[in-house]
Amino acid sequence: MILMVYILTLIGTIALIFFSVDWTIELYKWQSRIHIGRWTDRKAWQQTVEKKARQWLYKSPTVQITDQDRLVLWDMLKGNYRSTTIQSWQDAGLLLSLPEQDAQEYVKRHPSLFIKENWQIDQSLLAYVLKKKDALYMETEKEIKEHFISYQQTEQTIPYRKTLPHIRFVDTIGLVCPFLHQCDFSDLAIRQIEEYDHCLWEEVFPPHAYDLASHKPLGVFDWARGWGWYVLGLIETADLPGNKKRILNLSNHLLPFQKADGGFSCLVFNPNERFESSGSALFGLLFVHAYRVSGDERYLNAAIKIEKALMKATRRDGTIDFAQGDTKGIGSYSQIFDRMPFAQGMGLYLSKTLDIYEKTIG
Repeated sequence: MILMVYILTLIGTIALIFFSVDWTIELYKWQSRIHIGRWTDRKAWQQTVEKKARQWLYKSPTVQITDQDRLVLWDMLKGNYRSTTIQSWQDAGLLLSLPEQDAQEYVKRHPSLFIKENWQIDQSLLAYVLKKKDALYMETEKEIKEHFISYQQTEQTIPYRKTLPHIRFVDTIGLVCPFLHQCDFSDLAIRQIEEYDHCLWEEVFPPHAYDLASHKPLGVFDWARGWGWYVLGLIETADLPGNKKRILNLSNHLLPFQKADGGFSCLVFNPNERFESSGSALFGLLFVHAYRVSGDERYLNAAIKIEKALMKATRRDGTIDFAQGDTKGIGSYSQIFDRMPFAQGMGLYLSKTLDIYEKTIG
């Protein structure tokens, strides 16, 4: 009898611990959204967003790799709650929006960022940003280049994962093309982008992925962050042949899908889907580049509206909310909309890019 009491007490204690973790996470999320979006001063908003971005470089919030919001502690114990692969492009997004000094201090705090044996394509964006901020060591750059040379010897273009050599993901355009162009692999960057031209719907809209063997698109054609990855690849290599035309073409076709509040849906073609902050911020950057190329004020006004939508989605502590969680696979999209360092960085990057047009915004 006493043993049974002990067993039941132990089970009850364990259950209480598990449910307490779930409850604590949900309580934090609920209270953090009180008074969300009450920003009226653009500069105060930008400064608070930047302060939060800088804090996250030191202690980044977890970006879940599952949509599970029950028994979260179990996912943590199994190692299914977060991923270092995801973390590299989260940090890259933050650093892209911050000064060189932040990048240089980041490298000092992370001396083993690029371990040769654990190299993943996702890390290319972080390498690009660090080099852009004059913070990438030459020896590290040389090692990363060797990875791309090895790819060139086996593939015409870069697969997202070596385990799927015949599949090209739209993510890869944003993750690798900026670094390729930056490090004298421009021909490979051009091939990577041109290869995706073959699967664009109506010669404009990129699908989630593309099967080289069957020449068929995979996944949906209107995944907002997927388009965002495509956009990032184009704007950070805007001087490559054909990219200005691609920027204008996509911008022109994207404008009709902008919501009344200035943002974009997580699935762009469906206005009834919920607002998604990471894709919206990247679309804002696309529109700024389209304005620079064309001088058409529709694009600048669209970018300004996106910034205002991001302000409405910002918590009182400067956290930009409602970024869609990490994708689980082709056609499998997260139902979690929460904070995300990458979205924070892209929102801040857009805002700082718009600073030179402050008179227009005012």
